[in-house]
Amino acid sequence: MKLFSLRRLLFSAVLVALAVLAVPGSRLLRYYMTHVSTDDAYVDATVMMIAPRVQGTVYRVYIDDNYVVKAGDLLVELDPRDYAAALAEARAVLENARQTVDQQFAAVASAESALRLFQSQLHQAQLDYARAKALRQAEVVSQDYYDHALTALKVAQANVALGKQELERARAALGLSLDDHERYARPIVRQAEAALTAARLNLSYSKIYAPLDGVVTHKTVQVGNRVQAGEPMMTLVPWHNLYVTANFKETQLTDVRVGQEAEVEADIYPGYVYRGRVDSIALGTGQAFALLPPENATGNWVKVVQRVPVKILLDGPVPRDKQLRIGLSVEASIDIGDTRGQLLTSTLQQQHHIPPPGTAILK
Repeated sequence: MKLFSLRRLLFSAVLVALAVLAVPGSRLLRYYMTHVSTDDAYVDATVMMIAPRVQGTVYRVYIDDNYVVKAGDLLVELDPRDYAAALAEARAVLENARQTVDQQFAAVASAESALRLFQSQLHQAQLDYARAKALRQAEVVSQDYYDHALTALKVAQANVALGKQELERARAALGLSLDDHERYARPIVRQAEAALTAARLNLSYSKIYAPLDGVVTHKTVQVGNRVQAGEPMMTLVPWHNLYVTANFKETQLTDVRVGQEAEVEADIYPGYVYRGRVDSIALGTGQAFALLPPENATGNWVKVVQRVPVKILLDGPVPRDKQLRIGLSVEASIDIGDTRGQLLTSTLQQQHHIPPPGTAILK
């Protein structure tokens, strides 16, 4: 009798336990049926290499490793004296070009005045020749007088032709348009203005500013260094553009779509969950883009489950006391309940209104 009572008691305890565990158990089962997870995930970001656009000698350095900077902060300053001298030279060249244009305008005005003089002389020579011709026909003047009048007419005609050629040469040197509002719109001036703009830009490039908010890492520049254009001096990591790269197994991606909700838990902050969304799914496995991709067309090929990178963007700003860092290990979980999203686009692409692949762009 006691044994029977004990069995009933144990059976009742089991039923109570099953009833208690039914709700969380069903939730856990539903979670595993509607979620895919991986611990092959890490924090990533698009880091920016800071490099000078011109060569020069480092004059001042205003930052150090792990400095937090904002967009527009001055990072490094190169010796500006060489570029300041080049700017002064470019200004002088521009002023000389404008003086040349003024001289060309003066040459055109002088050629026009000379042509008017020659035309007046031609008019007088024509009158003298007509008079000499009439007098010669009446045999009033000598042949010598008539020859001098004819010679003077030919000389005046030649001077007019020469004056026209000089005027054309002066106008060709200046250009076709002679309007005052386009006085310095000449190739020689525009070339000098372009050189001045380039010199002014080079001088401005001697000061290197932070292009965005971030943290300075891998600083290699020191005062006195001679740097070349494009030579990396430091790396800037944007703390507000961090994302997660999760490498899911190919068998887990059947129902993964862009825009699905995701949860991320970092090993550095156990128990805290970051919320995010799937931004995009890579179009190739990690091994396909490796430096030495596997050669599968060999006799000793062994099938291995591949992993595909999935980019997860975090929702909202990260708490100040839960800051993430590039390379941290995380665990990512994706809710695959909603499969209406796309596979070959990203949420960032949709926000920036960039056409998806294969869309014709009409110009």
